[in-house]
Amino acid sequence: MTEQSRGGYELLSRYRGELMGIAMLYVMLFHAYELNVEFLPFKLFRAMGFSGVDIFLLLSGMGICCSLTRREQEPYGRYLGRRLKRLLPAFWLVVGVYSVVLAAVGRITPDVIFWNLSTLYYWLNVPGGFNWYISAILVFYLAAPLYYKLFRRCPYKELLTLGMYLAGYWLYRVTWSAGVLHLPDFLLRIPDFAMGFLVAFYVIEGKKLSARHLAVWSTAVVLGLTVVPCWRGQPTIFPLTLAITAGVVPVCLILGRLLDRLPGRWLHSFLRAVGSSSLEIYLLNVIVTREFDLLAPWLDHDPLHITYYLIAYPINLVLGILLHRGLERVQKGIQKE
Repeated sequence: MTEQSRGGYELLSRYRGELMGIAMLYVMLFHAYELNVEFLPFKLFRAMGFSGVDIFLLLSGMGICCSLTRREQEPYGRYLGRRLKRLLPAFWLVVGVYSVVLAAVGRITPDVIFWNLSTLYYWLNVPGGFNWYISAILVFYLAAPLYYKLFRRCPYKELLTLGMYLAGYWLYRVTWSAGVLHLPDFLLRIPDFAMGFLVAFYVIEGKKLSARHLAVWSTAVVLGLTVVPCWRGQPTIFPLTLAITAGVVPVCLILGRLLDRLPGRWLHSFLRAVGSSSLEIYLLNVIVTREFDLLAPWLDHDPLHITYYLIAYPINLVLGILLHRGLERVQKGIQKE
């Protein structure tokens, strides 16, 4: 294997688990809203933690495209069943129990339990609903086989991917102008999922990170950076997510290269464990984030709240990993029967 290929798209496949782990930790840092650290570079870094979602969606699109390529003859129902089996048990367990508790103490009405568990709360903008990401990823799962057929047959895959970027922005502007203000998190992330398919194609075809590819991704980064000053002046017309989606592939390529050069394997093992359990960790982290006022008095009396996150987040990680492994064992036991 040449040095060029070792530093290219193949690394995104090899270190997909570690990259998902990094994305999960970054999202958790973003969710640390009460962390009162005034060091400006850290504050800016934490504030950009929402971009971990973009990394997730890119890697999810890549993984699904590779899976669909290996199972081209698989019926749609079987494909969807595999995806739902991974997503819904953890989601229903964590969100279901939490929603029941919220209803019992009067913080949400009982009907919101149904809207939460159905994942329709996000699309209908139901008051009291939460966890938009699960609603979004479920729609991406539902649409992936249809997009795969279009993607596989299209001879101009890069242009199709660019078209998905423009389509996501157009849908955002149309819905925003129509007063539908709760959908940008999903619509502006459509390019991430589409770029995941493009990266998967490069991996499957053994494409090299050539000088032309480097020029394209460098241009994307420059265009993304030009969004930032526009965002400061017109945040509605130029949402910052546009810059993130433009740079998510180059960032992942750089992270993959760094992971390839990391000495030792313990960090890789930790990041893979976090990445493989990212769904469960995320579901629990939403609760840890929402219930700060309830939990903080028990965990710290630090005005910076550093102690709270040093205690709550490791517990969050451990419980998420244990929940993931427990659900895996239950599902394997059911399959054996």
